[in-house]
Amino acid sequence: MIKGSYKAKYPVQTVEKAIDILIFLKNNCSSKGLTLNEISEGVNIGKSSVHRFLDTFLEYDFVEKSDDGIFYKLGWGAFELGSDVPKFNGMDSEKISSYLNELSNYFGEIVNLGIKSGNYMVIIKRFFPDKTSGNHKLITNVNIGEREPLHCTGIGKLYLSEMDNEEAVSIFELQKNMGITETSIRDKDKFLNEIESVRKNGYAVDNKESSDDVCCIAVPLRDYTGRIKAGISISVPAGRISGEDIYKAAEKMKDSALIISKSIGYAEN
Repeated sequence: MIKGSYKAKYPVQTVEKAIDILIFLKNNCSSKGLTLNEISEGVNIGKSSVHRFLDTFLEYDFVEKSDDGIFYKLGWGAFELGSDVPKFNGMDSEKISSYLNELSNYFGEIVNLGIKSGNYMVIIKRFFPDKTSGNHKLITNVNIGEREPLHCTGIGKLYLSEMDNEEAVSIFELQKNMGITETSIRDKDKFLNEIESVRKNGYAVDNKESSDDVCCIAVPLRDYTGRIKAGISISVPAGRISGEDIYKAAEKMKDSALIISKSIGYAEN
């Protein structure tokens, strides 16, 4: 998990420390949990202060403590707090989920629903096909809630293509060294060509840019203003799709995205 792009004008240090502890637990915890000492060292906050934060989190079920009192990990209260975010942003309707389940079953692949959060792309939901053949081994390259640089993902590129070149390049320059794989774009001219291709074609491709073994094809969902509300993508093992197959998959996805967009208020000109 990465901090958002906004910088607080009047930060409250106590709140910042509390959030840092929760983020550290999210990024570093195992099913067993972390000790008080490990958390203290990880966030560079004294053990007595960390203990007080954790004790408060326990009251709200934001963390759980092991039976022996040694280990801490995120609790269901933290999950419950964040689980309604898609609903409040209009992306958690049964109708949308039904369409995306159908799309997943059509391709026999994972379908992702993602949004822009600050200057990052975040997967908020993932849909799996009901059945899959032995040759279609399911893979996941991004966990729900994780942030990735916009230029490394298909959904992120959709959002960048909606910006003017100056704004898109400013974000790219900030994040180009955060490339995830050897294939991630790091050259400005190549980036601009990629964004122009997205604008022209109406879909984006992440070709092993966020994971060495995965190709993602993404199309936008638009709201009543015509702007991108979210993006949907399919994750496919890179060796299983290329060329004309990418184009055909994108056209099918664009058809589905139009239906979903109309269900959230989009009207074609």
